[in-house]
Amino acid sequence: MKIQVVGYSSSGKSTFSKRLSKHYHIDVLHIDKIFFGPNWIQRDKQIIEQEIQEFMKKDQWIIDGQYRKIATHRYEASDKLFLFDFNRFKCLYGAILRRIKYHNKSRDSIADGCKERLNLSFIWWILFTGRKKDSKALMKLYKEKYKHKVVIFKNRRQVDNYLKSIGYEGSLKYE
Repeated sequence: MKIQVVGYSSSGKSTFSKRLSKHYHIDVLHIDKIFFGPNWIQRDKQIIEQEIQEFMKKDQWIIDGQYRKIATHRYEASDKLFLFDFNRFKCLYGAILRRIKYHNKSRDSIADGCKERLNLSFIWWILFTGRKKDSKALMKLYKEKYKHKVVIFKNRRQVDNYLKSIGYEGSLKYE
């Protein structure tokens, strides 16, 4: 099984990916973990792409994250595409909760040395920049082009119901 999990920032993609990983016993690659170096420094895109390509050589994988300029082949290769299409305020709420939980710490789905942060530029990204016309058009394209393998989530209840439907037995508490 090859799974791609994409969607808006702070919608719960990483938590969902970890739960799928636990349920199916499949390794997960969090793109944020390889996209950034310590202190949120963006790494070279060619190196990132090489690491993704190497990970995709596995028989089974889960890839959490998008960075659409380096993503297109992953959608074709995946058996299942999960799309987190949450509204901007739910995502901001998720970012706030995550910031509180990981205050002055790095979470396991981000590169070492990247302490959790919630600054004005990230808030702006969640609310506006990450939802520009081209991003919305891309979401629409995914829904249409991959309709045979896409599962769309609009809220956490739908995510939880999906996990229950596959027999996931872990906690459904938001992390």
